[in-house]
Amino acid sequence: MTDLAKPAPPAGPRERTLTLIVVCSALFLSLLDSTVVVLALPTVGRDLGTDLTGLQWVVEGYVCAYAALLLTGGYLGDRWGRRRVFLIGMGLFTAGSLLCAAAGSVEVLAAGRAVQGIGAAAVTPQTLALLSQAFPGEGERAKALSTWSAVSGLALVLGPVAGGSFAEAFGWRSVFLLNVPVGLFALAAGRRLPAPLPGPRRPLDRLGHILIVACLASATYGLVEGPRSGWSAPDVAAALVLAAAAALALLTRERRTAHPALRLDFFRIPVFAGATGVMFLMAVALNAAYLVLSLLLQVVEGVSPAESGTRLLPTMTAIVIGAFLAGRAGRRLKPWQLVATGTALAGASLLFIACLTAGHSYAVWWPGAALMGLGMGLVMSPNNGLMIGGVRPEDTGQAAAMGGALQQVGAMLGIASLGAVLGPSALDGHALTATADLGAGLRNGLILAGVSCLLATTVTVLLTRAGRERPAAPTAPPPEHAGNAPGT
Repeated sequence: MTDLAKPAPPAGPRERTLTLIVVCSALFLSLLDSTVVVLALPTVGRDLGTDLTGLQWVVEGYVCAYAALLLTGGYLGDRWGRRRVFLIGMGLFTAGSLLCAAAGSVEVLAAGRAVQGIGAAAVTPQTLALLSQAFPGEGERAKALSTWSAVSGLALVLGPVAGGSFAEAFGWRSVFLLNVPVGLFALAAGRRLPAPLPGPRRPLDRLGHILIVACLASATYGLVEGPRSGWSAPDVAAALVLAAAAALALLTRERRTAHPALRLDFFRIPVFAGATGVMFLMAVALNAAYLVLSLLLQVVEGVSPAESGTRLLPTMTAIVIGAFLAGRAGRRLKPWQLVATGTALAGASLLFIACLTAGHSYAVWWPGAALMGLGMGLVMSPNNGLMIGGVRPEDTGQAAAMGGALQQVGAMLGIASLGAVLGPSALDGHALTATADLGAGLRNGLILAGVSCLLATTVTVLLTRAGRERPAAPTAPPPEHAGNAPGT
């Protein structure tokens, strides 16, 4: 009997506990993997003899696949059954982790990361849906979501320490082998989860999903390879032209089709447009800053991976503290005020670090990195609330999925843009070494991240604040269009 054959009976206490454990394990795995990999990159570069472009592909292989297929993963969960798609995704993620651990070249490693990204795109949209199904009561659901959020914070804090320590003690391959036992547990236990109720049978916008993949994949290739090969190189120029053509075709189609993969009408709501703009810009800043700080510690200052993880721990802890403070301050301040404060604090902190990178050690700039984390933490929860609160209740699933996809696109562009600002010394085909040019490039990367945060402040004030009173909802599509694929 398949997931969609008939509605499942209400989950009992054991089934609810099992669902919470499995879902939180999958969430912990994906978040831990993102922070673990960043600190392992300099070690990967030295071992595989690759330059910044190769390291970018290690990150972009995951992020591009995840961003391009996240909306598709939400649809497939509705269509095929969320438990089934969850298990398929976990299988792919675990297989991708094994491929990464066995990689003998940066090309194979990037391919393994892409398989991981495909798996994560299938898993992530199902997690909140599975929790909502298992915990139908409002009080129980709130407790389950609190546990889910706590696991997110724990993964963010442990990621740098675990990643740096394992990369130094056992090699960078151990970072990916960490995923395997957790993935196998989620696969084994996930088969025992209660079969969820079927989702709405909304039509699939096949061409829309294909155009999303074509646009993001070609844009990623052009932006990563452009700084090294030259923007006029035939392959780079062709990739960028294809990305522009796919984007234009996507926008044209989504305005006309009755069941679009992207709900463009959401962007007519100022609050939604502002909140998703902030998610995009902060993802650019956060991912660029993490990679720059990792290179600054390990390449420029010569710090080991384990010590790098320890030195970034105040930043990661500050993110969790900021999220806690945002919840407490939300009783006195409006959400847009918290978002504006957090983005401005993060932007100012990054620009402060940029002014200190040349000739200054970690002992001088670490408070700025901690303040950056505090600002990031202040933003996340209230901005997500603004995004979801800007649309009708029946549209929150699609709104969350779109927000998650745009966040991943921001992460992709944040990493891809570093090649253009770090300079030629990072793109010479060899492992990165400490040079004056690289130091100047790292400073430029921090400036890019800081300016992105300040742009997010501007977007918040101009759009989110101006649209704080919810406008009339956009014209609704046919009822079967409203999906419920949650985002990240």
